[in-house]
Amino acid sequence: MPDGSNSVFLKFLIILMKTELISKLEELLTKEAGDVANEVRALQKEYQKLWTLEFEKAKQTFVEEGGKAKEFEYPKQPEDARFESLMDKFAKLKKENEAKLAADQAKNLLIRQEIISKIKDLSKLSDNVGAAIKKLQELQTQWKETGPVSSHKYKEIQAEYSKATEDFYYNLKIYRDLQEHDLKRNFENKTELIEKLKAVKNIDNIKEAERLIKVYRNEWDEIGPVPNEKWDETKQSYKAALDDVYAKIKTHYNGIEEKKENSLQFKLGLIEKAKELIASMEGAGIKKWNDTTEKLIALQAEWKTGGRTSEKDNEKTWAEFRTLCDSFFEKKKEFFATMNEKFAASRKFKNELIAKAEALQNSTDWQKTGLALIKLQDEWKKHPGNGDKEEPHLFQKFRKACNAFFDAKKAHFEGVDASFEDNLKVKEEILAKLNTYTEATGREELKAIASEWNNAGMVPMKDKKRMNDAFYAKLDELYEKMNINKEEKATIQFKTKVERMAGSENAFDQLRKESEYLKKISDEINNNIRTYENNLGFFKHSKGSPLMKEFENKIEIEKAKLAELKAKREIVTEELNKIREATKSTA
Repeated sequence: MPDGSNSVFLKFLIILMKTELISKLEELLTKEAGDVANEVRALQKEYQKLWTLEFEKAKQTFVEEGGKAKEFEYPKQPEDARFESLMDKFAKLKKENEAKLAADQAKNLLIRQEIISKIKDLSKLSDNVGAAIKKLQELQTQWKETGPVSSHKYKEIQAEYSKATEDFYYNLKIYRDLQEHDLKRNFENKTELIEKLKAVKNIDNIKEAERLIKVYRNEWDEIGPVPNEKWDETKQSYKAALDDVYAKIKTHYNGIEEKKENSLQFKLGLIEKAKELIASMEGAGIKKWNDTTEKLIALQAEWKTGGRTSEKDNEKTWAEFRTLCDSFFEKKKEFFATMNEKFAASRKFKNELIAKAEALQNSTDWQKTGLALIKLQDEWKKHPGNGDKEEPHLFQKFRKACNAFFDAKKAHFEGVDASFEDNLKVKEEILAKLNTYTEATGREELKAIASEWNNAGMVPMKDKKRMNDAFYAKLDELYEKMNINKEEKATIQFKTKVERMAGSENAFDQLRKESEYLKKISDEINNNIRTYENNLGFFKHSKGSPLMKEFENKIEIEKAKLAELKAKREIVTEELNKIREATKSTA
């Protein structure tokens, strides 16, 4: 090829590669700036290499055509301006991301300072030591759940937290020493009070007995705790004396207002049930609202059978019960009004999907239309009906349009299968040839026969899986027996797996699922690395720690896995791009 043609081809190739890098950069800008910073820098380096190559080539051409090198000027190309614009946008996004991270860390620092302040308050101790310890445990849990602070603040805030916790336990010990003396004194006072309470049983004046019980109960509550080993005995003695007095009072009032009291308790119980039903409606769906409506109507029916209480209680309880019911039905009305709006929006969206599917159902562009309908089906799945009564009818119309296309596609390819019989014979000969290969067969021979297989063309659909399974199973078997290192063998076998997917009936779908699976595993490994690195932070001042070394080894292992997964994803992406390009060329 003449030099001029080479120069034009090289320039075209560079522009094409620049355009691809710009597309990749545009895709990265849709993601979190902090997550893709390394990838953006790598793209920038690649782009700079292409620009330098383009610049040097243009300069060489200028000199060869008689120009002077120092006079050479190279104007900025449109794609260069676009790339610089995207890099400026990324710089802005990255700056915003870093600002958000700093704000989060500052917020976490304030939370941790507040926790330390609360622990210091606890260290002063209230009379309720158990509550103070429980509160400390809650604050410790909150501390663990609070996000990270900036690295230069971590050591200082951690030291303050440890000091506040140590002070709490030191003061707790002092408090318990003082408490032991109080417990003994409280036991003596409660024992004396029990004897007074027993004497009340002998008082004939019920009003006076009631007054003394109230006085003694208040005194009991004010005395404070006794030693643990004396608590059960003291409590039982107190309860027995109290029960004896109450039994006498109960006998006196037996039968008075008993029926009204029972009715009151019954209605209060219904009120509590109504409250529980209403409280359970947070985030409820249609079925829950309908079920709860029936239960609340049943409670209203029970209310009518409950009888009357005192005039005062009757008016109060009915007003409360009626308010609860009214509030429920008002919220139900609002809920269904909102649901109807959502249903209307969902129906509009799904009718649009139906119209698109019906417009495609008679298409014979099998590849492009098949992918388009699969995309519409994915969109449909993202918008569930959530109880809309119109959903089954809409789905039936949508499925009918999709089935019309896929049934026609199936019938078409069943007819096309007959034209693939010659290819089947060729592939059977290739398979027979492969079955003669042994572990002594060279790697290049295996690559050659794999290429021959891929170039042999399509076979009838009914034979496709059988032929591919047999061919690739044998190929895997031969690669498994070859004397090559484990990593290279794994790469070859993965490429074979991807080639098998690429040759399948639903190649795009299978490759896309494989890509999503690899991304999911990569995300999990990244989470593991972040966890290990966070744990490593606890040992950064303990050089030579076995645990620190263990975390470092784990991080290296996870990073190696991540690199392997990245290479696999690139292989899958390459095949997906081939399918996309093939789809565009047939559009």
